[in-house]
Amino acid sequence: MDALDRLYRRIATALARDPGRALTIGDLYQEVVPYRLIRSELGFAELAEYEHALLRLLSGEREYLETDRAEVMDEFRRELQAPNPILGIYRDYAEVGVQPNPFAQPPQPDPTAPPVVASAPAAAAPRTASAPAVEKPAEAAAPAEPPRPRPKPCPACRSPLPVERQARFCPFCGKVLVPVPCADCSAMLEPEWGFCATCGAPRTAGAGSPPASRPEQRLR
Repeated sequence: MDALDRLYRRIATALARDPGRALTIGDLYQEVVPYRLIRSELGFAELAEYEHALLRLLSGEREYLETDRAEVMDEFRRELQAPNPILGIYRDYAEVGVQPNPFAQPPQPDPTAPPVVASAPAAAAPRTASAPAVEKPAEAAAPAEPPRPRPKPCPACRSPLPVERQARFCPFCGKVLVPVPCADCSAMLEPEWGFCATCGAPRTAGAGSPPASRPEQRLR
């Protein structure tokens, strides 16, 4: 059993005490298997190991877990394949529902295997007076790769927006995201405006179509 199997078995054991519970990704890492409580039990020496195993589970690896939104699982798979993945990206989707696959069959633990413990850093060997330590030249640090930009959520439907190009509209719900020109006078309309601040034309009026009633006309 590796870290992925151990983490899933710990999740399944916790959920067996509360069958039928509606679960979200936030519930998973905050209440069901929080790092601070299970790191020693499952042998996670650092937070990055825990987040990597949890992200693999949430991406659908080995079909242990399923989320309510397939595009979220696809996003997690793409992140895991990145050269410098953001392992904690699942925290941006804390409200997404998740449930264990009822047909998953994780391997059974070996009763003869020694218990898993988190590995501790090795202690430095003591120095002797007769053998002074020789300092090694510092190795040049490899240039760090720039972090990949995180997708911003749509302010209307919260779906992840494309990061490869500037999105003027949400591809999921059609929400206007950037200023657009007025069809009557070409002045820029902010995303939340329903009427032009320069000429009063409604946003939905198109070129060549009869003008809709403007706010000042309805007040007369």
